[in-house]
Amino acid sequence: MTWIVRSSLEEDRAAILEVVRDAFSGDDRDGQEEVDIVADTWSLDAAPHGLDLVAVEGAAVLGHVLGARGRLGGREAIGVAPLAVTPSRQHEGIGSALMTELLRRAEDLGWPLVVLLGSPMYYERLGFEPARPLGIVYVPVGAGNPHFQVHKLTRYDDSHRGEFNYCLEMPS
Repeated sequence: MTWIVRSSLEEDRAAILEVVRDAFSGDDRDGQEEVDIVADTWSLDAAPHGLDLVAVEGAAVLGHVLGARGRLGGREAIGVAPLAVTPSRQHEGIGSALMTELLRRAEDLGWPLVVLLGSPMYYERLGFEPARPLGIVYVPVGAGNPHFQVHKLTRYDDSHRGEFNYCLEMPS
């Protein structure tokens, strides 16, 4: 492994947005929606210190993940902005390393849980589970959508339930 995971720096931001765009671009999409999510989350200064991470090899940004404050039933919780890895470096463990480090840091900071929208097949192996059985819903995708998932941390208890709102959906 020639890459490392570290906290992102201001000077990484242009490269991060390029990685996000590349990771989410395809035949019928340009990745702009995910780029906007990351840029808008930064503009709200919604990421707790240490939850904006990059994987780098030398000066090159290979991947990015961003955990940001959201609201769950009136209480703060962490929601993950898109996890992105540059397409030519996918399947090397970069995404897993980024998410594992984000979860470790969220635990160390005392957060009760982390939520995200993503592939159940990918995130289940990282300890995520469907949110609906825990009484946690994300209305924009529907109450039973299996792509909305939660990772319970040590401070989690059954009182963490209700509707989740990402930082971009909360009134300022």
